[in-house]
Amino acid sequence: MPTLRQIQSVLSVLAGLTCFVVAAGASAGDSGQGGETCAQGKRELALRSTAFDEATGRDRRNFPPDLNVDFLHMKLQMRFEDLNQKRFTAIETLTFAPIAVDAPSLALDAVGLQINSVKVNGSDAASETRVEYTHDGKRLALRFDPPLPAGQKRDLVIEYVCDHPTDGMFFTPSASASSDMPEYSAEVHTQGEADTNRCWFVCHDFPNDRMSTELIVDVPAGFSVCSNGKLLSSLTSGERAVWHWLQEKPHVAYLVTLVIGKFDIVEIPPSSKSHVPMKVWVPVGRGGDVLQTYGRTGEMIDMFERLFGVAYPWDRYDQILAKNFNAGGMENTAATTMYPTAVLDKTALLDGDLDGQISHELCHQWTGDYITCRSWAHIWLNEGWASFGNDLWDEQRYGTDGYLEAIRDEFGIARGDRTGSNDIPMVSPVYEDPDDVFGRTANPYPKGASILHMLRMMLGDDVFWKGVRVYFQRHGMGLAETNDFRYALEEASGRGLEWFFEQWCYRPGTPELTVKESYNGETRELSIDIEQTQKIDERTPAFRFTLPVVVRSGNGGAGDRTFSIEVNSKSTSFKTTLDNPPVMVAIDPNLHVLKSITEDKPLTWWMEQARGGSGSNSGEAGTTIVARHDAIEAIGQFDSSATIALLSEIIRNDSERWTIRNRAIEALAKYGSPEGRQALLEIAKSGTPEAKVRVRLVEKLRGFDKAQAAEALAKFAGEDSSYGVRAAAIEGLAALKCTEQADLIASQIEFASHNDQVRNAAIQALAEFDDARGLEAAMKYAAYGHSDRSRPQAIRCIGRLAKHDQDKAVETLIGLLDDHEQRAVNAAGAALADLGDTRAETRLQQMADSASDPTLRTSAKGWLETLRKKKG
Repeated sequence: MPTLRQIQSVLSVLAGLTCFVVAAGASAGDSGQGGETCAQGKRELALRSTAFDEATGRDRRNFPPDLNVDFLHMKLQMRFEDLNQKRFTAIETLTFAPIAVDAPSLALDAVGLQINSVKVNGSDAASETRVEYTHDGKRLALRFDPPLPAGQKRDLVIEYVCDHPTDGMFFTPSASASSDMPEYSAEVHTQGEADTNRCWFVCHDFPNDRMSTELIVDVPAGFSVCSNGKLLSSLTSGERAVWHWLQEKPHVAYLVTLVIGKFDIVEIPPSSKSHVPMKVWVPVGRGGDVLQTYGRTGEMIDMFERLFGVAYPWDRYDQILAKNFNAGGMENTAATTMYPTAVLDKTALLDGDLDGQISHELCHQWTGDYITCRSWAHIWLNEGWASFGNDLWDEQRYGTDGYLEAIRDEFGIARGDRTGSNDIPMVSPVYEDPDDVFGRTANPYPKGASILHMLRMMLGDDVFWKGVRVYFQRHGMGLAETNDFRYALEEASGRGLEWFFEQWCYRPGTPELTVKESYNGETRELSIDIEQTQKIDERTPAFRFTLPVVVRSGNGGAGDRTFSIEVNSKSTSFKTTLDNPPVMVAIDPNLHVLKSITEDKPLTWWMEQARGGSGSNSGEAGTTIVARHDAIEAIGQFDSSATIALLSEIIRNDSERWTIRNRAIEALAKYGSPEGRQALLEIAKSGTPEAKVRVRLVEKLRGFDKAQAAEALAKFAGEDSSYGVRAAAIEGLAALKCTEQADLIASQIEFASHNDQVRNAAIQALAEFDDARGLEAAMKYAAYGHSDRSRPQAIRCIGRLAKHDQDKAVETLIGLLDDHEQRAVNAAGAALADLGDTRAETRLQQMADSASDPTLRTSAKGWLETLRKKKG
């Protein structure tokens, strides 16, 4: 007799089969009500193995919480007596109205706040409702007497204290000036996504409601305050200053921001049409580097306005670099927060710029802020679009080559998002914590961008952008889900896209293809055999897609011809007769299909494809930058004199894009033959003006014999103009155990570079050599006040070199467990655990038992367990 679980499994299969039968009876473009019902069935089937918690019986899906009231406005009055105290007092006024029925109660998020009083006022100042409240440390529960009438505005006034918040708001206290570093002024910044703003103000902390916000912030004089919207006033009186910010257009709670500190504040050129005022807030002394880092922001706004059909929607756009900011960037409404070293000097720009980060966060002002995903399950509408925004900027700046290279990088998600190993699709309400959706295997950043590119390729530019504009016009200043975007594209195109969104958004995995290409000279027949090798079953059937193939014929052929192969099953065979033998067959050179692929075809075809733009057929359909990347990568499997010559030619050609040259370096470095290694070594020694190519050459030298590479690496380490090249050379000397270069490496510790990358490489190299000079340097640069991004590396080196002064090293690491920067604490805890020194046991036990941050308690338990294993 089958178990209940087996019966459920059979019923699931039958439900899926029924759905597929229904779908088979409809046209490919059918998106009527029957299709919606079928789609829902398929989604339920796809979620069944992940939504059910077998141990508890719990449904693991998360849905938007009820909105019994509509939050209209938040006014937050805050006073920071001393920024070093990690504390402020506040009076918060939440204006709201019950939606459908009278509201007898209300529950709000308020984590770790000390609630002192709560009252409710009506539209008439004399009107007051009695309110009873309880607060369990996480939720503020309110009961109203009498119940609040539906549709009538009320002001909820909450007085509270926020003291040492565990998340959401981060204090970076000041440090006194010393001989080692200048004065380090205090700063405060917030980070609300996904749901941590509840740790510093009371709110409905979920993205299914929007409200206007107003912050009035009282701080010590001399500090600047940044928040959302427009600055109404900034008044200094004696030793205090009050900053008043108003965000009039409504936005969601996680986008509320606050940054307090001392900055160089620099205006940058506005956009050419909407003339959005823009400033960049950078660390004191770095104002001169702002324009060369952020000067293209206005051009980016022009591009997004043109593509989206919507003018920049907010009062201004500022970008603020905050100390100890843990993320890369955060798209708070009108005021993006960035990490503290996100400003580049001219030397750093040799290694690359920050346009990718800048364009991503700016795009969010439309896709995430102007339109916000209604629930975390649909986060790709925020993050996939912002990643695609970066790709679009690459297209404008570098043309088709830059765009396609960016999309090829996004397509890398297919290597991990595999059917069978990943049960949770990109769009799914299954998660334990909202932060989980940002790091899924079906990652919403690259997979979302890939899906947008596929839609663009399938619909064509005119129709795709027409549909995008419908989406923005319909949902601007509001909320959206995946199907809202789909409906806009269907309206613009007249096509049924339900099958596409079901396949790429609502089910896990991507196609894994094995493609064999062959030509029969006797019959002139080209054969292309395509196998979908991913797991295929009733839950994840074979993918459906159109695969473009470009064929180039020789012997006076008519150039490139494109064939479209319809794929919808495990195996697909395509045959065609050619007038002349093919010299190249390129699969999907413009990336119509998100996939991972293994190709089997003659080396000569790969070589013709690799030549691409450098050959006589430049500009033909099959010689896209993507086709060339694919071919050069494949040639890395063929070590021969012909391939060595071809790859060397590409690397040495300064007119080639640096990305193609680096791809050729990667391929040539795979060769184990003396000829291949010698070719790469000679190219590295001869040099190239492109720093982004030099750094890749230097990185590959660490795989050579010491006798071959040491001299070249030492020259790069001591003389190169690029920070990245110097650091890579030092890392190479360490990898090859070039201890005779220890003095040279030690001399680089005081070499100033962006993100301290040269110094960090030098300290780590000395640690690799077990050189006591590394401990002295690590202790110096691990101190609070140095760069929060580089301190952890110095701290880890203290642990590695501790034996040279065990007492001082352990004392320093234990002290760092109380550091103000979480990265430093984590590095110190891990180093102490690895040392296994019992002197750290007591402090780690205290942290494991009573640290206010639950994440830190968990980490401390892990460090303690590792330490005890080491000592035992």
